[in-house]
Amino acid sequence: MKIKHLIKYFAPVFLGGLLLISVIGCTDKLDEPFEDEAFTSDVDYSIGEDIKLPLLGAYYGLYTRGWEGPITLGIRGDDVNAAGDQAPMQEQDNFTYLPSHWNLNAVWQNHYNDIINVFTEMDEIEKYREAANNDALVDQYIAECKTIRAYLYLNLAKAFGKIIVIDQLDNIQNTPASNMEQVMQYIVDEMNEVIPLLPDMHPNKRSDVRGGITRYTAYALQALAYQEMKDYQGAANAAAAIISSGEYELSDDYYHLFKKAGKLDDEIILEFQYSDFGSATGDRFGHLFSPFGLAWDPAVTGAGGGWGFYEPTKKFIKFMLDRGETVRLETSVHWTPAGMAEIENEWGTLPDWIDNTNREGDVFIDNARKKWGAGKWIQPSTELTEGRNGPGSGKNMIVIRYAEILLVYAEALTRGANSNISMTADQAVNLVRARAGMDPLSGVSTQNVLNEKLAELGTEWDIRFHDMVRTENVSELTHEGKTFTMDKAYFVLPAPQVSELPQLEEVVNPTN
Repeated sequence: MKIKHLIKYFAPVFLGGLLLISVIGCTDKLDEPFEDEAFTSDVDYSIGEDIKLPLLGAYYGLYTRGWEGPITLGIRGDDVNAAGDQAPMQEQDNFTYLPSHWNLNAVWQNHYNDIINVFTEMDEIEKYREAANNDALVDQYIAECKTIRAYLYLNLAKAFGKIIVIDQLDNIQNTPASNMEQVMQYIVDEMNEVIPLLPDMHPNKRSDVRGGITRYTAYALQALAYQEMKDYQGAANAAAAIISSGEYELSDDYYHLFKKAGKLDDEIILEFQYSDFGSATGDRFGHLFSPFGLAWDPAVTGAGGGWGFYEPTKKFIKFMLDRGETVRLETSVHWTPAGMAEIENEWGTLPDWIDNTNREGDVFIDNARKKWGAGKWIQPSTELTEGRNGPGSGKNMIVIRYAEILLVYAEALTRGANSNISMTADQAVNLVRARAGMDPLSGVSTQNVLNEKLAELGTEWDIRFHDMVRTENVSELTHEGKTFTMDKAYFVLPAPQVSELPQLEEVVNPTN
């Protein structure tokens, strides 16, 4: 039975000049969002089972990202170019940041909208405590909301450096800005609080909110926060908790991990879940993947092409070719004829298996906007639901994978951290390499791990850029005519936000 009506529950709050909206959504399975559920604008806190509604409202906010968000966060690394016709993104790719850039304001505003939404949904969850008669469940749901909030703060801090960590909704304009170290410490402390309250299982084992947050999502965020703080012992401890849980393993099929078959895979720690409900018409809950796409002659007639805004760099492609990468290169990069010719002219004869046609029969054609496509973000036309022509219809968005945590753990050990589990840095790296068909390494160094992270995680979010910022590797980010300096590690604060939030003026124009 499909959804009959969807009435969104709005709780508008005006804060800092922004309209912040709380949306309560509901679903039985978050890998099939909003299916088989009815909604009402009437809220009855005496119905204990309805406690799930505000929780799913928090997930709804997390999953509804603007198309510009992942692209803005990901374009500054030496693995990705900002292609297409968006001048602000091209300027940011060249490390020129302006307070007037529309997409920077959108990233800031959308993240804070969702943070305010989380506060509102936690208040709503608390109102069901008496009727639910299950304190552990109420505490768990609030802990899930706090984990969502921590993820949003992690993104904001890595993007802007100094942000506002909200403590109370009625005190935002009086809350001072926090620097990177303070935000990361906040995330670490918050995750210490919520970890005991969260389900001790893989997200795909949850029956109430399948694919939802578990304690290992919180451990992963904690490991990433510790890493940003260069507290490698903390990163090792948090990563070890995930590794020793036995809940995660690498997919045996790297290529299909990023296709529909990879939904809720045992490797995935956090993903944004979408669905077109397997129907040609009617409701669809999804992300706009068109900006990632490439011009093509699809195997399925009528399948929509992409806008060409997100392109692997030649530097990344040559790095992968030099290593003899196969499945990871095939998965990460789609080729046009012009792109193949350009790399052959600069690098040499390409391996015979490289072609401008993917496994599924989609043919990528020459395009004025870009020469290579970011394959991890592009869904083959053969995986589209019949009658659905939009790129990526029903495709999930992978956010944190077990492979990344293995490499976070390995890097921490190469930097002197101790481990309370038996896995060595060599073993962690070689698990990832073996899946990719690469020979094992021995005595791995920090540089070996960083190289492996680029090969394994290239074009995924902003992982590479922030690895290079954290290690102050200016030379790697200075590439293909772009010059990076450490003062370009963070975006400037958007002008509309500075004008509304007086404490940000001190960040932009410090008095000393």
